[in-house]
Amino acid sequence: MGRSWEILFDWKVEIWFQIEKDKDGYPWSKEWEQLLAWPVLEREDYFSIESIPFFVNSISRGDIVRAKVTSNSEVQEGEFFEFDSVVARGGHNSYRILLRGKRPKTEVTKKELLNKGLALEIEHGNFFAIDVPPSVNQKEINDYLVSGSRSDRWGLQDGHLSTVSPSRMQSENSVRGRRA
Repeated sequence: MGRSWEILFDWKVEIWFQIEKDKDGYPWSKEWEQLLAWPVLEREDYFSIESIPFFVNSISRGDIVRAKVTSNSEVQEGEFFEFDSVVARGGHNSYRILLRGKRPKTEVTKKELLNKGLALEIEHGNFFAIDVPPSVNQKEINDYLVSGSRSDRWGLQDGHLSTVSPSRMQSENSVRGRRA
């Protein structure tokens, strides 16, 4: 796929990413997202992303990024790492789903996703950030996620796709759901 990076698994850092809002200003209450990352041996300002983004669209787990030390009291007191640029892609795809219904089937959905070889993070019991590693059949996962969206089981949005997806899903299937 490309260059191999030596990841230092001794400690993690938080890297802050400014969120690019959509045309409606979503997410309304968030300006920044923090993602955990492992340092990379080759350069002190390079990191391998470990977290799965909920709001940042241009990053996936496994990407190598450059971050700079900065300070901004509106974000956090003291110095912190701020995202600067993508150095190399890790080949992972990121999606987000928002379970629908009054009683979302969180545990069932979690088990299904994990059984498909995906990594995930969950917020509020019904909002999933999903990582699709390059070793998993992307078409099969895409078909599964689109099917769940079409059956109104969840709202679906792609985050960053390293592998070209048969269908970009950001329009009507947004994770924000339908407007009342």
